[in-house]
Amino acid sequence: MKNKKPRKLTFVTFSQSIFLTTKYFLQNRLLSFAGSCAFSFLFSVIPLFMMIVMVLVRFLHASPKTISAIVSAMPELERYFNSESVIQSVQSIRTFSSFEIVASVFILWMARRFFASIFDSMQNIFHIQAQRKAFFNQILSFVTELVIVIIASAILFAYISLQTISSMEFFRQFPQLSFIYQGLLSGELMEILPNFLILAAVIVLYKSASGTKPSFWLCALNSLLCTSSFFVFRLIMHYFLNVSQYNLVYGVLGHVIILFMDIFFFFVFFLVFAQFLYVIQFFDELLLGELYLLPSIEEKSLGSSFKRAFFVRPDFLIAKNKSNVFSYKPGEIIYSKNDEDFSAYYIIRGSVKFQGEQASEKEKLFHRGEFFGETACILNKKREYTAIALVSTRIIKIESERFRFMVHQNPEAAKKVLKQISPFF
Repeated sequence: MKNKKPRKLTFVTFSQSIFLTTKYFLQNRLLSFAGSCAFSFLFSVIPLFMMIVMVLVRFLHASPKTISAIVSAMPELERYFNSESVIQSVQSIRTFSSFEIVASVFILWMARRFFASIFDSMQNIFHIQAQRKAFFNQILSFVTELVIVIIASAILFAYISLQTISSMEFFRQFPQLSFIYQGLLSGELMEILPNFLILAAVIVLYKSASGTKPSFWLCALNSLLCTSSFFVFRLIMHYFLNVSQYNLVYGVLGHVIILFMDIFFFFVFFLVFAQFLYVIQFFDELLLGELYLLPSIEEKSLGSSFKRAFFVRPDFLIAKNKSNVFSYKPGEIIYSKNDEDFSAYYIIRGSVKFQGEQASEKEKLFHRGEFFGETACILNKKREYTAIALVSTRIIKIESERFRFMVHQNPEAAKKVLKQISPFF
């Protein structure tokens, strides 16, 4: 009977990735960052909206009535500020003065805080892998704002232009084109369009703000999971949420409270899947670090037993490193004393003992879920003992460069290694 081909993605691998995502989400205090992003967003959305209206009315000469019709298709906006007053204020300025330039810079500066919060949270997630200077983050924030304003203005201007053209009698003569003004140019499109824009914005942020160059499809998958999970959660929350009670108790602040809750939970999902993106991208190193830090078999506490049982089986590493997975019979030598073998080894199954040439040297035993040979790997020294399989044993060979990289990235693993090599100094 043939053995099943090892697979990278198994239920064990998926469970380990979820565990690591939860662990680092809490460790990085991302709930606090989600609150910071939500609070900054409330102070940034209106300035950005003012910039978009200014571009449409002042530079693209869009009709104010058409802009009001577009905004009215998004009732969420009308609840929090009056678009008519914003449009009238922009129209009242006759010339492009230095005051308008200063106002534009100030608006962009107000909106900058939102993007700065996002980049700070992403930096906190990817801080080990990406080290960006604060000045670069500031520049990236301003560039992102400008890109959003330009793209949003271009989409709205194209929508306005198509509405104007389709309203001409000439086009009404062709019933084949009715799908354009009855479907694409209807108010329903404007209700759906923000969802696609949010999805696109999340993809761009995952791709650019992480600084680790994840693949586009990986970013797209996490963005889709983020937005769809949030919208399902929002539907459930609003189904059970008594909005009228908030309006009764808090008056005009009722909608603001609901809005803040929506924004906060959106950024919770945004950061959860950003952390999941990090875990997927660097799952090798993270899983290797968890394996190296597994509690020993002698530790009997509930937490230690759970963690050991949860991570002791590394399906992903076995499937990815098939050429470095070896099986040994009882008594078979893995490596001998004075061998120039600088790899580290992880025991998938079985037991290994260290044997010296002299009878007075005490034998060391290693069991399933433990590493051995990492001292020679770190110090780049010849082997001091002979490693022998006690029973039928299966191990993963970890190349020295890869093991050292894991130690360099994981402070806890570095502490353990220092304890192992301290007797040599």
